[in-house]
Amino acid sequence: MHKLIKFSFNATVNGLKLYQFCLILVALLTMIDFILQLVRVKLPEQIQVVFDTIYRFQSLIYKPDMSVIPVDFTLAVFAIEMLILAGLLVYVIYFVLEFEQIYDRVHADGCRRYEQKFNQNLERTAKIVENKTKYFVIYYDINIEKVASDFIYSEQNEINLNTKISEYRLMLRTYIMQAFKGTSQQTADGYLLFFDNIEMADKIFDKMREFEIKSKEILKQNKLKFTLKTAACIASPKSRQSEFVPKLNKLLNIAIPKKIMVLGDFKSKYQNLKSKSYIINALGEYSLGSEILDVYTLEANHQ
Repeated sequence: MHKLIKFSFNATVNGLKLYQFCLILVALLTMIDFILQLVRVKLPEQIQVVFDTIYRFQSLIYKPDMSVIPVDFTLAVFAIEMLILAGLLVYVIYFVLEFEQIYDRVHADGCRRYEQKFNQNLERTAKIVENKTKYFVIYYDINIEKVASDFIYSEQNEINLNTKISEYRLMLRTYIMQAFKGTSQQTADGYLLFFDNIEMADKIFDKMREFEIKSKEILKQNKLKFTLKTAACIASPKSRQSEFVPKLNKLLNIAIPKKIMVLGDFKSKYQNLKSKSYIINALGEYSLGSEILDVYTLEANHQ
């Protein structure tokens, strides 16, 4: 519809300009015929018929009475009238162009309102879908390092820390996946653990703390220090990793021992649970490129 209206405006302006050109051309040719008559020059009969018709038409409307000067100005008057009409068309064209600009502003405002309403509906729909989903993802990082000591067991020199870290990452994934129904995806740095019910979060976090405590005790015997950092946000296995993994990596970079780092979306859902055993604390705002992340921590109140 918009294209049809714009076409109508363009066709109207072009038609008026063409009509204006024709009026000016007719006025010019009529003046030429008028001048030729003054100098007694006759045009071919086929052409003169046209100007004779114009003369008769103008005589019906208005024929000047010039008794003082023996010259018939009827054709000259017609030419002047055509030029006046051509001049008036300038205002008509200007009016059409102004009306087109008004239409463009109204259309642009309508498009803006439609887009705004569409985005609001899209955002509302997204929030409804987000509120319905209970999926969340846990991302963890394990670090194992040697403890400086005056007395070092000979076996310690034989331990490959990178291999040990990979081993414990896999052990934790297996440990959690066996205890809870979930889905895992591997990344370059570790594993993503997806769960479809956020009400299970406390039990899963407790299980991860249990694994951490047991691992610390075992590795302590070999003078090795075990560190587990955990981060969580709202995402499902179908979500694109590029949308949330960089955020989780940021959380792990600023992670605090014995605290679970979470984003605002997870915090919003978690705090609405009927029962929860972790305390929510605001850590602050952190930048990730041009995006600002609201970061929170979950801390067990049953140390």
